[in-house]
Amino acid sequence: MSHKPAPSSVEIHPLIQDRWSPLSFRPEPLTKLQIQQLCEAARWAPSSYNDQPWSFLMAPRDDEIEFSRLLSCLADANQVWAQHAGLLVLAIARTTLTRNGHPNRFGMHDTGMATIQLVLQAEAMGLKAHLMGGYNAAQARVIYEIPESFEPAAVMAIGFPGEVEKLPSELQQRERSERSRRSLDQMIFTGKFEQPFRF
Repeated sequence: MSHKPAPSSVEIHPLIQDRWSPLSFRPEPLTKLQIQQLCEAARWAPSSYNDQPWSFLMAPRDDEIEFSRLLSCLADANQVWAQHAGLLVLAIARTTLTRNGHPNRFGMHDTGMATIQLVLQAEAMGLKAHLMGGYNAAQARVIYEIPESFEPAAVMAIGFPGEVEKLPSELQQRERSERSRRSLDQMIFTGKFEQPFRF
């Protein structure tokens, strides 16, 4: 397993600093308790009006049929490595408010907050998570009979860290590459948009 802590400019919590999206997983299923812990962490995320617009479809490795169904929705390039994860998860956002049926423009945002709570819980448990946009959302909608008022968001591969050497050579290079982010002055503003906040 590669250890790739974020090269942060100031001290941040280790859970955040050590979180990254690996490609190498050990092909070992998660226990039902571990899955429940991940879901419980997501359940307590904040949301607009406490509307809790998130849903998560679970495809555990030890359920061959369900695992294969969600794996089939992934782009071919993602299937190469995600097939070894212990759990695949599809995050889904409800696009309307339960209180009045009006559009909920925060639905995807709030689902993202529940998702990152699940991801950080995984990190705290010694697991790793890799989120993907590379999947066929239309196929997932058909397979799982997802209503029109719900929007597939992202797929997560979650599991125990694996050995980089077992990845195809081109993925080994990607796995070992340095992490990078935009600088703070490119994203943190004050006074007006794109006017950097000075720390």
